[in-house]
Formats: sequence, C-alpha cells, structure tokens
Amino acid sequence: MDVLRAAVGDDKLTYYGASYGTYLGASYADQFPGKVRALVLDGAVDPKLSSTETLIEQAKGFETALRAFAADCAERPDCPLGTDPDAALDRLTDLQRRADAEPLANTRDSRPVTESWAAMGVATALYAKEYWPILRQALTQAIRKNDGTLLIALADQMVERERNGTYSNQTDANMAVNCVDKPNPPDLATYRKAVDEAEKAAPRFGEFVVWGGLPCVYWPAQTKQQPRPLTAKGAAPILVIGTLRDPATPYSWAKNLAGELSSGVLLTLDGDGHTAYLQGNACITAATDRYLLTAQPPKDGTVCR
Repeated sequence: MDVLRAAVGDDKLTYYGASYGTYLGASYADQFPGKVRALVLDGAVDPKLSSTETLIEQAKGFETALRAFAADCAERPDCPLGTDPDAALDRLTDLQRRADAEPLANTRDSRPVTESWAAMGVATALYAKEYWPILRQALTQAIRKNDGTLLIALADQMVERERNGTYSNQTDANMAVNCVDKPNPPDLATYRKAVDEAEKAAPRFGEFVVWGGLPCVYWPAQTKQQPRPLTAKGAAPILVIGTLRDPATPYSWAKNLAGELSSGVLLTLDGDGHTAYLQGNACITAATDRYLLTAQPPKDGTVCR
C-alpha cells in the first residue's frame, strides 16, 4: 500500500477501506502513522480479537441482524414467519432443522438445499436491507412449499457461483488470507469449545459461522504473531464507521477500533446491512466525503439515521 501511495506521487495516503479493508487500513496506519492523510475504515474489524473470538462475535452480529429482519418482517402482511418477532425466530430455527433432516427442493439444479445452504441464503440477504423482500419471498417458498430454490440462489451470490457450476476464487482467497492473519486453535477439541460458545450466544448462526473457519486449524502455514490493538500513534485523525446492525462486522468492532486508534473518530449509522458509506445515507456520505476532501473528520460520536 505504501508503494502504491508513492507510485501515484502522494506524500500521504488517502484511503477508503470496507470490511476486511479496515484491517489493512489500520495495519498501514500502525506501521506508517506519519503517512496518514485521511483513512476511512467502514465496517471495521477489531484487530485485537483472536481468530475464534472474531468468529464468535461475527456470529452474534448475524444474530442481531436476523432479529432486526424478523422484527421488520413481523410487521408486514406478507411475512411467512408470523406477527411475533420471537416466534418468527423459532420458525426459522425449525426451518433449519427441517432442512438438516430432509433437504428442501431446488428447481434450479440438482443440488439439495441442506441446512448449510439455507443458512447461507439467509445470511446473504442480511448484508443489505434491499434484500429483505427477497428473503421474505424465499422463506415463504421454503416454509409453505418446502422449496429452497430462492434460498440457494441467494447463497450462490455469497460464494460467487455461476449457473454453470463454476466459482470465483473469492472464498479460497478469503480462507488463505484469514488463516494466516492470526494463530488458530491447535486441535479440533479446542475449536469445538469455540463452536459451543458461539452456539449459545447466537443459536441460529453460531455453528454455521464458526465451523466455517475450521480449515484454519489444519492450515499448513501458521503465524506466531499474536493479535493486538493497533494504535497508529501520531497519525492524523482516522475515521471509523460502524453500522448498528451490521451482520458481518458487528458495531462493537467499530467502537473498539475507534477507541484503540490513538486518533480514531467514530461515525455511526443507525441502520442495517454491511458497511455504511455505500448505502447512500446522505448524512454518512456528506461526513465521509468532507473528510476525504479536507481531512477534517466529523465530531467523534456522530450518529446518522
């Protein structure tokens, strides 16, 4: 990143990073604090968490986002989950168990819609509130017709699967990067404890999210570098943005990162979905653009709605 900064002739770095890109941006600032001009870290990752802590907290984020969806769904006449938000979550749990025992139908291709595909379809729709109507339709088909076609179509978007059965290398690359960022549990028994903890904290997503990191236990390359807070001492103000009901990067991570950075400034979106700036919220857009253009951040703790 610093080579790229120099290559374009900038004395200091101006940067927008979303999701995992916030980890890259915070790492850059910690290594080159004097080269920071304006860094936007949107949908922040908390660098001090261990690999399993990260997964457990992410599972909680998806659970929070699902509760928001269920509450919204319960107020709509086309909601297949009923009118009570808590009962709606129970119906989702029942659907997952049913798909585990007997996969849902799929009219697109020959793949059965198992519990994992159904959970991934739900998770995909939580990334953006614009997908909530599609998720209601997908759940209507699954619950009333035992048809998981739309759920698996949503899941395919997450893993970037094409209709011909090929995939992009996104999931492979993500695993290869994440597995060497932080040390991983040394064995399956230790990892199982993290799964059990996640299941209690996030009953609909705990196992789904944490088991997803299992390959890292057996990854041939392991780092000895322990996770730690990144302070970027001496850096210019760094703008950290968090969305209250972000499924993939929980809001607590943004709060933590803003507090860990010596010059962190927290900007909050009271909203849903993953990251904030690209959602088009006028308040977030204005504050972020002003900071990128002038290097003057909004007041720490500003909340946009």
